[in-house]
Order: sequence, then C-alpha cells, then structure tokens
Amino acid sequence: MTYEEILIKQNRHWREEQFTIGVIRDVRSEIVPFLKTKYVLAITGVRRSGKSYLLYQLIDALLENKPPENILYINFDDPAYVRIRNDPQGFDGLYGDYLKLKNPKGKTFLFLDEVQSVPGWEKWIKSKYDMEENIKFIITGSNASLLSSELSTLLTGRNLQFEVFPFNLAEFLRLNDEDVFTSSDVGAIYEKNYGKKDTLRHYVAQILKYGTFPEILQIEEGMREMILKEYYKDILYRDIVPRFEVRHANKLEEVAYYLLTNISNAVSYHKIGKLIGVNEVTIKDYFSYFEKSYLSFNIHKFAFSLKEQIRNPKKVYFIDCGMRNAISFRFSEDTGRLMENVVFIELRRRGKEIFYWKNKNEVDFVIKQGLEVTELIQVSYDVEDKKTRMREEAGLITAMDTFGLDVGIIITDDKYSVSMVDDKKIMYIPLWAWMLIS
Repeated sequence: MTYEEILIKQNRHWREEQFTIGVIRDVRSEIVPFLKTKYVLAITGVRRSGKSYLLYQLIDALLENKPPENILYINFDDPAYVRIRNDPQGFDGLYGDYLKLKNPKGKTFLFLDEVQSVPGWEKWIKSKYDMEENIKFIITGSNASLLSSELSTLLTGRNLQFEVFPFNLAEFLRLNDEDVFTSSDVGAIYEKNYGKKDTLRHYVAQILKYGTFPEILQIEEGMREMILKEYYKDILYRDIVPRFEVRHANKLEEVAYYLLTNISNAVSYHKIGKLIGVNEVTIKDYFSYFEKSYLSFNIHKFAFSLKEQIRNPKKVYFIDCGMRNAISFRFSEDTGRLMENVVFIELRRRGKEIFYWKNKNEVDFVIKQGLEVTELIQVSYDVEDKKTRMREEAGLITAMDTFGLDVGIIITDDKYSVSMVDDKKIMYIPLWAWMLIS
C-alpha cells in the first residue's frame, strides 16, 4: 500500500488548483526570506491558530518562481497517515512515493504539517538534511518544544523557529476589509485613525469577548462557544495528556480551569497544589505542559536575583480571551483583566521578554531587553476615576525611578493623552491604538 493517493489529494497545486490562503499573516513576511536558506524552519503555535494556512501562504509565495512538482505538502493530522506512526521506514516510503509521482528536478521544498505526531521525524529530517543538499524543510507543530527536542540537538544552529498566535488586531481588521494606518509612532496611529476609533473599539470589544482564533471569527456567534470548548478539549486531551503521558487527566483539567479563572492574577505552585490535592512538583510540570502547548503562560516577578524570581508567585495569562470566556464564568469586572490578557499576548507575539513588578505598588508589565529594563506598561480599563488614575500612576512613577526610565505607559479603553508627573512622562494610550503599533 502506498501513499500516492493521499499525496495527490493534499497537493492540490499539482493539479493547478490553488490553496485557500486566507488572511495574509504578518509573520509571513518574516519567514519568506528564509525560504532561500538551508535552515530547517519550524513554525509552532496553539492548535487552530492558522499554521496550515500560513504554510499555504508560503507555498503560494514559492509558486511564483518554483515548479509545483518541487513542492510537497503533507498534513500528518490526516487519518490516512495513522499507519506511518508505527512504521520505522514510513518516512522513506512516503518520500519515495513523492519522488515516484513527481520526479522533481533541482531543489525540493517539504512542508510537513503537525510533524510531531510521527515518531522518529527528527532523525529522518536530520539524515536528509545531511545527505541531500537540494532539500528544504518547513515543519509545523502545536508544541513550543518542537525544537527543544532531539531535533535541536541534531541540528544545532541549523534551524529557526517562528511562532504563530491567533489573529492580532491588524489581521482581524484585514479579515473584515477594514483599512487602517499602522506605524511605529502611536501618535500618528491615533491621529490618522481617529475618524474610525469607535469602529476600532468595536473590534477590540469583539476580541475581548470572542478572542481571535481565525475560524471562530468567521462563523455565527451562536456557534462560537461550543467550538471553542472543543478546541480546549483537543489541546488538553490531544496535545497534552498523550504527549506528556499525564496520568491524572482530571487533575490536569482542574489546574487548567483554575488558571483560566485567574488570568492576570499572581498564583503559586504550592497554593494550587494544596487546593487541587496534587504535589507542588506536579503543578510545576502542568504549568510547563500548558506553556509548551500554548494554552497558558506565566511570567516571573522582576528581580535582579534569579532565586527571588523563582520563589515568587507567577502571573498567569491565557492564549485567547474567547476560549477563556467559553470555559469559565464571566463577571462584569473581568474587562480589565481581559484587556491585560490581550496586552500580554501581543507582547508575547512581539517577542518581548516580560515580567511583572511589585514593591509597595505594582506594574503589570516590565519589558527587559538584554540586561536593561526598557519599558513599563500598566493596563487599566477606566482611568476616569481619580483614585484609580493615581494608583496606576504611582506604580509607574516608583518603577520609573527604580529602573531609571523617563516614560511609562498606561493602556486604557479610550483615553489618549500625555501627563507630566514631576519630570516623568506618562502616556495614556487606547488599547486599539497600541495594538496597531508595527
């Protein structure tokens, strides 16, 4: 039995048919230049974040100057590939069927989607990488440890990793054919988009309610909660439980539920373990599994001592507000926490090194670059209340003094202004404008 039929089915470009490429992702422009290199390109991200569509977009870019037969796409989530998981020679047979079908000349491009589901994939890629000069691998997986696995050891310095998250605001707007101005200058963003700021606030409200998984934004609202719940179950029971050989799945689910109901809060392994009835080491492992599968993330309190960072509580954030809302109870006061969650995901998407800071006051996000703290960010839904505004400013001012910074940011629902407190500048920026910084 061969794989020829499924290869023909999945590689529609061989039949002069186009892949549905969807909304062009921002990360595409970062990846395309590396298609010319020998590096193995690994694209990781949460399940259903659009990794396959990103591959279609990369294939579409290659087809501008590469023959279709030189591009092979394989999605290992297809049930037709189940038997390859128990066949040590499966990859050779699969690749042999491709060569038999297309007999490509020159460089070939192998797009392997959800490759981590096939045991031994790392060694096969390594052997082909070493033996065949004209072969390029682009792989995807729903696990952040895709390249911290054996492949990283086998191909040290010869692989690059790119992360894919659900849509950002700019991509969501493109989905809805909304034309907006983006820039590195937030003042220009606010000024040039001012006429449609209420429209932009509407889209931000949609993100806080439904999140930005691509499929969710394109189906009827009444169907969204049910599908988001299925996404959640798939991440837990397809990406985490079998992959990490979790023995007590019910305890894992209890911990996950606790985290999604406590987004933006500081939590400790010890307290969660005591509450759930699991030892602290297991809780720490669960946190690691969630993060590797892009379900939730935790950040350390900023401290110059690594030991102090480790022993302090961690602040928790979730991959998507919509999924969090579908699984957890919502309260009216959740809006500020959801905004903070959105800001965290955007910072993570931008590749920032993120901490929180707490002394007498607190700062939501401390951004570190190298050895230096470069940015301080507070998130506050409504700063019209004087006490709230003074509290947020006080936290920033203390941290600005501590880290020697002259500027601090407070991200708000709708306020845009600049305040001077003593010799410190505090910028109030609406979430929609901050999210369009490029």
